Amino acid sequence: MAANTGKDYESAIIDYYDSCEIDYRMLWRLDRCMALHYGYWDETTKGVSDALLRENQILAERAGITADDVVLDAGCGVGGSAIWLAREQGCQVTGITLSQKQVDSAAANARKHGVADKVRFERRDFTATGYPDASFDVVWAVEAVCHAEDKRDFIREAYRVLKPGGRLILADFFAAKADFAPDEQQLMDEWVHGWSVKALAYSGDFRAGLEETGFDEISMQDATEHVRPSAKRLYTYAMLSRWGGKILKFLRIRSDTQDGNVRAVHRQWFALNRGLWHYGIFQGRKPA
Repeated sequence: MAANTGKDYESAIIDYYDSCEIDYRMLWRLDRCMALHYGYWDETTKGVSDALLRENQILAERAGITADDVVLDAGCGVGGSAIWLAREQGCQVTGITLSQKQVDSAAANARKHGVADKVRFERRDFTATGYPDASFDVVWAVEAVCHAEDKRDFIREAYRVLKPGGRLILADFFAAKADFAPDEQQLMDEWVHGWSVKALAYSGDFRAGLEETGFDEISMQDATEHVRPSAKRLYTYAMLSRWGGKILKFLRIRSDTQDGNVRAVHRQWFALNRGLWHYGIFQGRKPA
């Protein structure tokens, strides 16, 4: 998903999602919810499934998505958001991901949920999509842009493929400050590297990138408290499974990538409680 980083980084991202899909299936109800994100907890949610769907609702409402829109889901996973948008909003959606396994799963999910006529999934890089200029009304990205080595590569590509007046809506993890002390940086690296992320963007730098690229009507909600229950749930999972996972790794039943995923969900909780990251929902518009 990141431009100019070489095949090794791209392969690491693909390996993470393909290898760790089993963890998402066991813990995050992937077969039912088709979501790989933290979700959005509020007074309407009673559990993880509700929170995962609620995030789609929140983002769609803020972007003002209607049946007339053509949406690009940048980093579509197994198709959950794209399928929800097609089914609930009636819009046309193109989902892209680096993983061919995810493309195939997303297409199968779309057929299962009766929206194959409204969605398509392709293996593409969201920093260099290859789509023509001004192809989409909305660019949507949920916990995917973190993988871009240079987040401005994504911002520039999103701006290019949006139609005049088009909207950008994204939710992701952001560094809470521009620079970390050495021990803070080590903690952040232990977290994000386990998810095949090189580094999180500082939210202030990300906003500046939007402004410099030409977006206007930019806003960001700090939605950290709305994802804290998911962060805690992941930490609890890591505590319960950590040593069992080590044994399975020793027995070569689980891979280094899968072990790193458990380590990451353990460390994200400590980083959150030290105030090192926050969860931001960004919006912007390409001038008409």
